[in-house]
Amino acid sequence: MRKCKKAIALLFMLSAGVVAAALVCSFITVLQLPDELIVHESGSSRLSTLLPVSVECSGDSSDSAQAKLFGVVGVKNVAIRRENTKKVMLAGTLFGLRMYSDGVMVVGISDFDSCGRRVNPAKDSGVRQGDIIRSVGGRSVYTNSDFAEAVKKSRGTLTLELTDRDGKRRSVKLTPVRSDADGCLRTGLWVRDSAAGIGTLTYIDPESGSFGGLGHGICDADTHEIIPIQDGEIVSARVGGVRRGVRGCAGEIVGYLGGSELGVLESNTARGAFGRYTAELPEFTEYEAAVKQETKQGRAKILCTVTNDCVPRLYDIEIENIKYGGEPTKNMIIRVTDERLLSQTGGIIQGMSGSPIIQGGKFVGAVTHVFVNDPKRGYAIFAENMLNRPDEE
Repeated sequence: MRKCKKAIALLFMLSAGVVAAALVCSFITVLQLPDELIVHESGSSRLSTLLPVSVECSGDSSDSAQAKLFGVVGVKNVAIRRENTKKVMLAGTLFGLRMYSDGVMVVGISDFDSCGRRVNPAKDSGVRQGDIIRSVGGRSVYTNSDFAEAVKKSRGTLTLELTDRDGKRRSVKLTPVRSDADGCLRTGLWVRDSAAGIGTLTYIDPESGSFGGLGHGICDADTHEIIPIQDGEIVSARVGGVRRGVRGCAGEIVGYLGGSELGVLESNTARGAFGRYTAELPEFTEYEAAVKQETKQGRAKILCTVTNDCVPRLYDIEIENIKYGGEPTKNMIIRVTDERLLSQTGGIIQGMSGSPIIQGGKFVGAVTHVFVNDPKRGYAIFAENMLNRPDEE
């Protein structure tokens, strides 16, 4: 009898453990579900979640559908947005970016000597690193020289209109003082008005001529904030060499900007760099752009340019994990499996950001980040997130 009671107790504990595990898995699965799905046609969509979930989209014009666990248990209502399929030309080529910020960015604040004591007018005024100064004394500033000239001509306190790191507009008062070092009026501010770099061009829309690249924003090297742009351009670029990535140190493509202007850079957002391609359209292959629920764990390919002949090539990767929520540029975890690319670069390296990902003959996303401690792996953004950007970006 005693053995029977122990067996029953053990069975009860095991059953309780299984039920608890199932509840935890179900809870995690619900958290993984997206709030909205873009659909091209009616039918059932299977989502890449911990437990199997499907969403049945009927042929009517309803703007929501129910996500069902195991195709039976309703767990969440998902907004439905219907759109036509879109085709874009995938590039995978290196390109250069030159950009000028909308205002001047504060990249540093420093003390200096004035009348024998250490002062910092910028810090006293409340200006912070990463702020964007839009105007000084009512006059717009777009370049470092604009700002320097405004300070030079100042007579007493200046009014600075700026946008802070949280995107809020505000006004501050700043009084420049003379530096003991050179007798010139100083603010204690270090500002920057432009940036340049290289990356990978992801796609060109052959109908509108618009392009997208990088898959993430261009950030200032000092502040790590996305640089708001006034204008800019994209130009041709060439591979000069490759520094392989190793554990703990990201590699990079050593590239050189060319002289051929390719297009106008119009926006720098969290989801990439975008604009209009104005040069003659290259003969890139067109691919249908997938929506996020069409992306699956498993084999895929990336299109990138890492060799000196500057020819984009396809390389094998594995999509290891898919995330519908969180940061818009970290929707997938990918791993490079192609020995050719591993021998050339060690995995994902700087300059490969924007390399398009192809799965099942469709454009499903683009490379965005590398795991510094494991250069074979990194993050990628959904194609949907590059092609359907919020207006505020």
